Amino acid sequence: MTRSFLGQIVSGRKTFLLATAIAGSSATICYSEDWNRFRGPNGTGVASKLELSVPLSAEGIVWKKQIPKGTSSPVIVDGKIYLTSFESESGKPVGKRSVHCIDASTGDIIWTQSLESLRTETATPPSGPATCSVACDGDSVVAFFPDAGVLVCDLEGNKKWSRDLGPFSSMHGLSASPVIHDGMIVLVVDQLTDAYLTALKLETGAEVWKTERLLGVTGGYATPAVMEIDSESYLVSPAPGELVLYDLKTGEKKATVEGLANAPVATPVVYGNKVFYSESAGQPLPMSALGNADRDGNGSIEYTEVEKSLSTLRLIQRIDTGFGDSDGKVTNAEWDKAFATFVGKGGFTCVEFTKSGAELTGKVVWNYQKSVPYIPSSLVHNGTAYLINDPGILLSFNAESGELLKRERLKNGSGSYYASPVAGKSEDGGDLIVLASLDGKLSVVQLGETITVHESYPLDETVVATPSIYNGRLFVRSEEHLYCFGKSGS
Repeated sequence: MTRSFLGQIVSGRKTFLLATAIAGSSATICYSEDWNRFRGPNGTGVASKLELSVPLSAEGIVWKKQIPKGTSSPVIVDGKIYLTSFESESGKPVGKRSVHCIDASTGDIIWTQSLESLRTETATPPSGPATCSVACDGDSVVAFFPDAGVLVCDLEGNKKWSRDLGPFSSMHGLSASPVIHDGMIVLVVDQLTDAYLTALKLETGAEVWKTERLLGVTGGYATPAVMEIDSESYLVSPAPGELVLYDLKTGEKKATVEGLANAPVATPVVYGNKVFYSESAGQPLPMSALGNADRDGNGSIEYTEVEKSLSTLRLIQRIDTGFGDSDGKVTNAEWDKAFATFVGKGGFTCVEFTKSGAELTGKVVWNYQKSVPYIPSSLVHNGTAYLINDPGILLSFNAESGELLKRERLKNGSGSYYASPVAGKSEDGGDLIVLASLDGKLSVVQLGETITVHESYPLDETVVATPSIYNGRLFVRSEEHLYCFGKSGS
């Protein structure tokens, strides 16, 4: 989704096999070497090993391969990279939606499996038909294309099944990635009408359960995570207006913390019995943010005035039917009523979930409101929580208390950030955090008794996808290439 538009609509300023085993209140994380879903094990963004020559340079590039169009992040299991792409016929939005299997040691494509798009689904750039990352449990690869459906393949590239779940009514295009858990595929569909969370059988695509979700003003776009409490599995998912804990067996809503999300994009990070979620603090937004949408200047926006922009039309329809009187237009008062629901929500929040008997409850431990990014997820590692904001400043917090510890400006790393930070342990001493800016600057921050911010390395390409880590190497998808970084000479 476009930050300038969605960020403007949301906050009034510029601003996708789960291998994490977490028991009760313990903050010990068991990392798999596989990076098996969006942002790796349970969406944490943390790997057990990351070996890079720092600062990054061309000498550290193990291989670089041109790849088809798409913005999904690489998923890497058992030495194979899985990512999605799309093709469009000249002048038409339809075309192939593909999953590619790539050799992680060479970058060569091993196989490709595709679906044909069935219709046009809205997607605000840089999002597109191939924004959702795949999930892989070591036996199946699951991809979701909003305009083509769910596609499940075996590891040899043979199609097991596909199922179309659309059409959809998203404002900016669905971008939550699938999650695999206990033989099920879990998908979040936070659209502007009939929003829902669903679980499908991994082997057949049959529906296991489906749960209604709250409707937001602008929808939701966040990939969920799994939380273990007393040996029971729950899904943690930010929805418009609330952070929710669901029973993964039934889809039943078990606990809710209100006021944390408006139009969620970031993935929640589970750390012991706590969940860390970030979203820009909500602010009032005038209707004039839509520019000259009120073409006749009568103080209201009619459907006919914005019908050429599907995303804007859906926003006006949502406000009209949800906060107005369903008369085919939105007045200033109706607009203000809708976006008044954003005020006081958001920020960087730590939530603690506890269980007493059969009852689950969630409470806010701390909340930080200043300079919180809208799109990148947080990183929680060794008792410290991290955020990267748009000026290229890395914020670090005490994960227990929420105390702001440091603000580190990246060297030549200023700019906007869509990709979330990732981290891994280096044998050379100190863990490494990697950050990728929208304009393709890769920054490495080395942790230890002191924090070392290394000089950024420019790819000179747009980077939207979150980097991935596998077997100590870093994989970065840019607009046109897939890079593998390692130790110089490796």
